[in-house]
Amino acid sequence: MCLRLCARILRRTDGVAAVEFSLIAPFLLAMLLGIMGFGSYLGYAHSLQTVASEAARAAVAGLDSGERITIATAAAQRSIATSPLLRPNAVTIEAGQDAGDPDLFTVTLRYDLNATLLSLIPPLVPFPKSLSRTASIRRGGL
Repeated sequence: MCLRLCARILRRTDGVAAVEFSLIAPFLLAMLLGIMGFGSYLGYAHSLQTVASEAARAAVAGLDSGERITIATAAAQRSIATSPLLRPNAVTIEAGQDAGDPDLFTVTLRYDLNATLLSLIPPLVPFPKSLSRTASIRRGGL
């Protein structure tokens, strides 16, 4: 009696799809979350680089270092305010003459990723806590 019951249970295939899905679902979910996390990180990086480049290009209009810093900072703040990804209170703007080459004007933006959805990703995935992007432009002349 017991052997027949066991044999009949082993031949049944009613819940095979549910069992297979329950085995595969955690891997698919982890992969989906990884794709979303990496995609949003790339979105933040691209947006930050675009703002830094725009600010550096805008600084060309300045006549002296102080005016360039003011123009670059204002341009960066305008671009950040219109960005759908970046939050103005999470961005630090540094603009000025490059320390290594006095003919370069450099704009550096740092973004705090702790206030984004990336901070919800478990610490097993090595995402950075901040993101920094720099753009430089040659001052005057050829």
